[in-house]
Order: sequence, then C-alpha cells, then structure tokens
Amino acid sequence: EVNKLSDMLLQSLYDYHFANNGGSYTLPKAMLNADVNSKAAIEHLIENEYAVDSGQGSDNLVLAITPKGMDYITNK
Repeated sequence: EVNKLSDMLLQSLYDYHFANNGGSYTLPKAMLNADVNSKAAIEHLIENEYAVDSGQGSDNLVLAITPKGMDYITNK
C-alpha cells in the first residue's frame, strides 16, 4: 500500500518538476498529518533519497524530486 502510494507520489513529483521548470511542490504539514498513508509514503521517498523536503522549520513540506528519484521513475 505505502509503496504503491510512494510510486504515485514520486510520479507526480516527476511530472510537476518538468511542468514547473524544476519547481518544488508545497504541501501544508497539517494536511499531511491527517493522512497516515500519505505521510508514510512521503517519509519513504525522503528516506530513500528519491525526494527532498526543503521546508524544515515551516508549516509546509516543500518537496522536490532528486536525480535518484528521476532515475527510479525512468527505469521502472
């Protein structure tokens, strides 16, 4: 369940990256905390270095796909 969701989220980050000139996706942390599965999926992406969160210290998660995440998407 979490892996499937992680793959979907990573694909979304991949698409968002190219649609927005490499932009990061911003998500309110409160929204994330309301959904345990999404939270676990995003933590999985960050732990595996497929995505990074540059929103530490704020109320938002600021997610961007990493080169490792792009390789994963293009090779699956």
